[in-house]
Amino acid sequence: CTCPSGYALREDRRMCRDTRQGFCFTEVLQTMCQMSSTNRNLVTKSECCCNSGRSWGPQCELCPLPGTAQYKKMCPHGPGYSTDGRGLSLPPTDIDECKVLPNLCKNGQCINSIGSFRCHCRLGYTAD
Repeated sequence: CTCPSGYALREDRRMCRDTRQGFCFTEVLQTMCQMSSTNRNLVTKSECCCNSGRSWGPQCELCPLPGTAQYKKMCPHGPGYSTDGRGLSLPPTDIDECKVLPNLCKNGQCINSIGSFRCHCRLGYTAD
């Protein structure tokens, strides 16, 4: 098999997986992606959509809604984990929420953990 540009052959060598990188958007207004001034990291679509992203990439592709068949296909291990199309037989990859959505912890430091994240607030601030 040969895969088109932006895709790589899965480890099972049966299908191609999406390896394209793009920006993750947390806000979409009337089909227009809203770029946060701090969101400048390129991530895969599943890293974005399986981590509270609303849309992804240069074409502002909407993420599937949690609970839908499309979401379960893209995020079979649930939120916080990415398979990037590698299939269910391989272990999921933990998503670094702090990298994908860098403005998660305003006035604090984001600390990634397996399947989630936590915020360490600066002196004088408390978590919402």
